[in-house]
Amino acid sequence: MFPLVIRKSLQFIVSLVVLLCISALPALIVQLRPNFSNYTDALKQQVLFLTGIEPILYYNVTAQQLRPLLPDLKPFIQETLIIFSSALVCSFIAALAYAFLFYRARLRTRNLLKQTTRVLEMVPDLFWVIFSQYIIIVLFKTTGFDQIEVAGGFADSIRFLPILTLSLTTLFFFIKWLTGQIQEEEGASYIELARAKGTHANHLFWSHLIPNLFYRFYLFFRANVITILSSLVVIEYTFNVQGLFRFVIMNPQLPVLLVTLLLIYLPFFLIDLIAELCIPKAWKGGAV
Repeated sequence: MFPLVIRKSLQFIVSLVVLLCISALPALIVQLRPNFSNYTDALKQQVLFLTGIEPILYYNVTAQQLRPLLPDLKPFIQETLIIFSSALVCSFIAALAYAFLFYRARLRTRNLLKQTTRVLEMVPDLFWVIFSQYIIIVLFKTTGFDQIEVAGGFADSIRFLPILTLSLTTLFFFIKWLTGQIQEEEGASYIELARAKGTHANHLFWSHLIPNLFYRFYLFFRANVITILSSLVVIEYTFNVQGLFRFVIMNPQLPVLLVTLLLIYLPFFLIDLIAELCIPKAWKGGAV
């Protein structure tokens, strides 16, 4: 327990320093040339923003005045959180269902599934954005159904298509990893032992195989979450979602960038800490 606290504390301090340095990077380049003195001043300013007791202010272009950052960020954070969490839940459930189908399928069906998902995985995020908007427009022209927005506005939220698009891009990402792990685990000794005991394939999959993959899946997700977030940046911008990342794009200011980086990092740091404390040791390396 104590080594974990020390390790996580050091990790947090180092990460905080790195985030501060990253948040000041826009000040490094002045007139296409590196300006280290300007970067140092910006870095000091970011430290003052972080350690000061006064509320962090930013210049609101629409209102043309300085405003408190955190109250204005709240609705944008909420929109991004809804889209991100909904897409993750949908893609995770769909990936589990696909993995079960893949596990129970015969060799010929498996090869077909792998070839299909390999092709779909290569499709860029922007294609799904354009394709989903095209489908909705065609649906409207043919049926008159207009309950699904193809783009958001300042006062209008758009969720269905961003969630669907992010779910698709994340789904193929998850599927590739899950199917590869299933193929590796099928020859494991605990799987062979369970089969020799007459364990039903469904029970073997849900009670033995998936628990042993859970922690590895978490590590995979943790290592690749930046890829999912980068897809979300593209989706928010193209669908005109009034989310956190679009707010940063529309307000390219150092305080906004610093707070955004912290808002992204801190939840994942806490989730990682809770996971390290709560996930059973058997799931981290032993066979269930």
